[in-house]
Amino acid sequence: MIKIINGLLNVLKVIMLLVCFVFTFYIIINMYNRLGKDLIDSISNFIPFVLLFILFSINFVFKQKSVNQCTFYNITCCLVFLMLLFSIYRTFNDRNMIMVIRLGYNINFNYFSDMIAPMRFMLYTLSFSNILLMITGLSVFEKK
Repeated sequence: MIKIINGLLNVLKVIMLLVCFVFTFYIIINMYNRLGKDLIDSISNFIPFVLLFILFSINFVFKQKSVNQCTFYNITCCLVFLMLLFSIYRTFNDRNMIMVIRLGYNINFNYFSDMIAPMRFMLYTLSFSNILLMITGLSVFEKK
């Protein structure tokens, strides 16, 4: 039963990562277009997404059991991505925010810009946890 849950959570975390990346990319493109900034300035916002995707790919290709079979890590990944999706949903659909009414856009850029720092922190923390699980998994398997 745990193997089935871990398999579902592994697939779900990759799908949610891609969905969060696409929506974040869309919001940041519109935000930088509205501000008249160059999109190259926003690359630092996408580095944690790319890093996580690379780590998930390494886990999949090299069959890292210490990461793929860690139920706590998989649940944590899904919860972090759910929080990101909730903040993205609120960025698009919270009509009670004053800035949406005042600016006339359908996206609340001020709310999303406040959420960028916690989002990056959580994604970097997931990446760091993934690397630690990979390292501890290698040391456990070398002892056998």
